[in-house]
Amino acid sequence: MSLVKTTAAISRETDLRTFLGPVEYRVVRNKEELKKSCALVYKEYIKRGYMEKNFSGLRISIYNAFPQTTTFIAIVEQEVIATATIIPDLPFGLPMEKTYHEELERFRKDNKKICQISMLASDSELFSSGASMMLQSKKMFFVFFLFKLMFDYAKNILNLDNVCITINPKHNPTYDSLLFKNMGGLKTYSDANGAPAIAKFLDLNSVETARMFFWRKADPEKFSGKFIFSHQDLKYFFTEKTDIFKNATPFQLDCLKRCYPAYDFSTIIP
Repeated sequence: MSLVKTTAAISRETDLRTFLGPVEYRVVRNKEELKKSCALVYKEYIKRGYMEKNFSGLRISIYNAFPQTTTFIAIVEQEVIATATIIPDLPFGLPMEKTYHEELERFRKDNKKICQISMLASDSELFSSGASMMLQSKKMFFVFFLFKLMFDYAKNILNLDNVCITINPKHNPTYDSLLFKNMGGLKTYSDANGAPAIAKFLDLNSVETARMFFWRKADPEKFSGKFIFSHQDLKYFFTEKTDIFKNATPFQLDCLKRCYPAYDFSTIIP
């Protein structure tokens, strides 16, 4: 094979650089970015039937309230075009716990530190012009850059062992290409409005994964300035915009209060 790139290959690479060039991948840094992230997830999940409509127009949960949780975004000119959230294992578990508890327990019994990728969404309007090979390439690169950042954060900042996720079976080839392995079979996933799901995991310590994703560490600046809820932010997202605190269990609220010892929760929780 010639070492000289063909005009078509150069054109494809240039097109991808042009597409990805303006995109900034990093953690959410303020209230408005988190709101846009949750609104994007809501919009895309409603389209796919993964949730019912609500008065807030947001997809957010009790897990988001914990400071250990980190939301990542792809952002262009202050508009969030893709997002995903890493939820470390909390005292009451992970969102996928109700469906895949036994599978998660196997990792815990082996003293593996785990997390779940949740609230993953990208703006479908970006890829609405068809299903050409170039469009599929753009999708893959778009997803790869966001996941690369999250994997780097989970491995090098949180020192975790395994990343877990539940996906619709139709997306299985994409996650196989990202080196995820099956951890749980086909089930009905209540957190996705009863949609079919399979559970997968990525071993962050595997040599193969390290070679593919960790050959260059992410710029620490991408993890700096992570948004932490103020007293008023907690009240806004979880009491005023939603009924999440109202519907939370006493144990969940006790765990949350320990994370924010300086906050007066009597003025946050009705």
